[in-house]
Amino acid sequence: MKMHLLNDRSTFRIQGEDTFEFLQSVLTADINPLKENKAVASCLLSAQGRVMYDFLLYPEDSDEFSCVVDCHNSEKQELIKKISMYKLRSNVNIEDSLNLNIAISFSKESNFIIDPRHKDLPFRYLIEDHKKNLLDNNNSLYLNSRLKLGVSEGPDEIPRGDALPLDFWMDKTSHVSFNKGCFIGQEVTARVFHRNKIRRRLIVIDLKEIDFGKSDLPKTFKYINKVSNYLLLLATTDFLKEFENKTKKPQIELLGKKNIFYFYN
Repeated sequence: MKMHLLNDRSTFRIQGEDTFEFLQSVLTADINPLKENKAVASCLLSAQGRVMYDFLLYPEDSDEFSCVVDCHNSEKQELIKKISMYKLRSNVNIEDSLNLNIAISFSKESNFIIDPRHKDLPFRYLIEDHKKNLLDNNNSLYLNSRLKLGVSEGPDEIPRGDALPLDFWMDKTSHVSFNKGCFIGQEVTARVFHRNKIRRRLIVIDLKEIDFGKSDLPKTFKYINKVSNYLLLLATTDFLKEFENKTKKPQIELLGKKNIFYFYN
């Protein structure tokens, strides 16, 4: 089995008597699948409905409710601080020193975790510290497979404090539930969804063969970032409509050249 260590991910544990109810009330996702031993993708939004953090949750076999948080390593301490601020006097405990790492593989082996964001994403694994040196850290394989599915993650791909979750397909990736009740930022997010006011969606363009500057961007698109060889843009939903039936090859013209782009489907 070929496993790849994701060296930009980090973990911590949340547990305690009040943990399930607490997380269910503040996070965007319905976390009930954790009770069925399934992973959950979720976000923490601002009160204005903007993405502050995105992460995955993994269930643990424990007498009391417990889960492992898989987050971007640059945001781990900020996220712990934010959750600690929200929990107030709830019986919710955070354990920071897990010594667990995140790896991915396209092979299904024991203790595999299905990534809930897309059916074609690789399986995820929790790897103990003493085993991580046995793995390579070729993150480019994961980055390529993920972005070509239109799945974004982390602060480089989802601008913190600015991004609207639905612009980044989070109604499709299971990050956001509109059936579970309230969460922080729910009012703004639900209003956009139920009134069909999603104006833009993320597209990903492979730019290996083109040197592209932000000033070259057509006015109808919003620049997000350039990550490795990929350009991340927000395109209007009207632009995407002609490609949704999959009969037309998704292409966009930049600097006089047509480029293939990817979006979530």
